[in-house]
Amino acid sequence: MPGSLVLIGGEPGIGKSTLLLQVSAIVAKSNKSVAYVSGEESVSQVKLRAERLNVSGKGLFILAETNLSAVVQYLQELSPGLVVIDSIQTMYLEDVSGTPGNLAQIRECTQRLMRWVKQSNVPLFIAGHVTKDGSIAGPGALEHIVDVVLYLEGEPFGSYRVLRGVKNRFGSTNEVGIFEMGQGGLVEVENPSQVLLSQHNDAAIGSIVVPTLEGSRPLLVEIQALTTPASFGPPRRIANGIDFNRLLLI
Repeated sequence: MPGSLVLIGGEPGIGKSTLLLQVSAIVAKSNKSVAYVSGEESVSQVKLRAERLNVSGKGLFILAETNLSAVVQYLQELSPGLVVIDSIQTMYLEDVSGTPGNLAQIRECTQRLMRWVKQSNVPLFIAGHVTKDGSIAGPGALEHIVDVVLYLEGEPFGSYRVLRGVKNRFGSTNEVGIFEMGQGGLVEVENPSQVLLSQHNDAAIGSIVVPTLEGSRPLLVEIQALTTPASFGPPRRIANGIDFNRLLLI
């Protein structure tokens, strides 16, 4: 959506930079210029990652900068069709007190980017790190400033990623994208149910396959139940991956 500010959150190393670089290359190939601003890597490091992902684009411009005033000046001169800021926690404004990543800097930098986005009518993606409690690092108002909030989730040592929308001023949030991380970056998983049930054993006791909705996408998932005699004390029910109150209804 032109003139929209999109926040992509996720744990460090989950694949946010990979996803944004792949999106940038796709847009650049459609004869649109893209400004990829990195505050965490040098230009040569971003180039190496792009070569590893086998992505390229004649209109892809990479800038290694953390001073947001300099970034905005660069964007005004370039007039790109898409902008990526990776990440918001590394940006700073000289007229705002505090170091990059503190609450005041993150809030003011995001508001400055929002003003530029609305004036230029250019879509802009910003990457944001997620804290241990699962929230975007920074002020709680950050998610209220932006137009769209997406979360990239996945197991630390797994290869699958889920891109989930939690806020969208321009449309529905009932959509998810499922991807697999490989040597060439993130690839869309067209049939997630097949992946989720790849190790399912029909003859296994205490295992059942049930349909569920992830956003608007139907999925087949496996539910397993394991019961063992209680050695001491009263028996306990423990749930993992399913709401405990719903378990009590069974």
